[in-house]
Amino acid sequence: MMGADAGSFGETLTELGLLDGLVGSAREERTELVAWLLEQGFGLEQIRAEVAPMLMPAHRELGDDGKYVSEREVSVTHGIDLALLQGIERALGLPRLGDPDAARLLRADADAAVRLRQLIDAGLDPGQVLLMIRRLSDGISRAVPAFRYSTISTIMRPGLTELEVAQAHEAIVRTIIPLLGEVIRDILFVQLRRVLEGEEVNASERAAGVALPGARQLAVAFADMVGFTRLGEAVPPEELVGLVERLAELAREVVNPPVRLVKTVGDAVMLVSSDAAKLLDTTLQLLDNAAQDEALPQLRAGIASGWAVSRARDWFGSPVNVASRVTSVAEPGEVMAEGAARDAIGDVPGYSWSAVGARALKGVEGETLLFRVQRQKTP
Repeated sequence: MMGADAGSFGETLTELGLLDGLVGSAREERTELVAWLLEQGFGLEQIRAEVAPMLMPAHRELGDDGKYVSEREVSVTHGIDLALLQGIERALGLPRLGDPDAARLLRADADAAVRLRQLIDAGLDPGQVLLMIRRLSDGISRAVPAFRYSTISTIMRPGLTELEVAQAHEAIVRTIIPLLGEVIRDILFVQLRRVLEGEEVNASERAAGVALPGARQLAVAFADMVGFTRLGEAVPPEELVGLVERLAELAREVVNPPVRLVKTVGDAVMLVSSDAAKLLDTTLQLLDNAAQDEALPQLRAGIASGWAVSRARDWFGSPVNVASRVTSVAEPGEVMAEGAARDAIGDVPGYSWSAVGARALKGVEGETLLFRVQRQKTP
């Protein structure tokens, strides 16, 4: 754009306030950028509304067309319950919008929420779907800063103009985003295959009625944060991530061989040991330490014992499933053990036991005998 045309274009941008506060080369760069954005189909009013217009093409590649709808409109158009829509939005980490009739929901975000509703339409429990979305969103949000840093370090070089920055952002997003979709799918499939592997072990165990080849007698404990799901609706995702990382850190601090921290599972940690008594001591110590940490919600824990198989640095088998289920019925601040774990621990001094009775646990055949356990109080 040269001569009179360039001068006229510059005057138009000045009148619209698109060059406010810019002088010299910065003014020239913005003029060049706006001209290119117009060629890409963006409007002058659209550009003027943006704080960082050089990122507009990258936003568009990510599905952000700058158009907004109301939650009510989405609810009526797609036949999705308004409360469910808002629940999916919160699980995705989107801010609360307040007025459901105000056009403040980005259309791309609305489309994502509607697609996620298909999981419920397929027959999955709505509460479990919301929990799954929240945990996936939390996990992916932890990877986003690393993605941002890697892209910026690839793009940014001294001396780039605003136009070159805009073009570089658009190019890398266009190239990388399709690959990321496949990467996320692959990671998810790896995890799902591990879950199915565990189900195969449990099914084979039940069918055979005996321990599988390579199985070991193992005590397993889970400890999770009470009220974590409700907390996820009230605090930002980064705070939730911080809580999960703090719990893992506390678990690493208390474990010593033969007790081992296997993994974190959402808001829980999984510990294993060949020595059930040492696992109990470690689990109680973890709850004690967490109780002294004002930032953490109260913990609860469940312990089970039985035959388990090690695969891919994880453990599978009935004690893993039972320990998880026992944890889900434990009270805040409580450690609960099932009958086999109680027998494996034995009458080790220093503990006080109380029988809870037999209970039916979700996903566990028959009834499970349960015991509460705490450190014996010294007179």
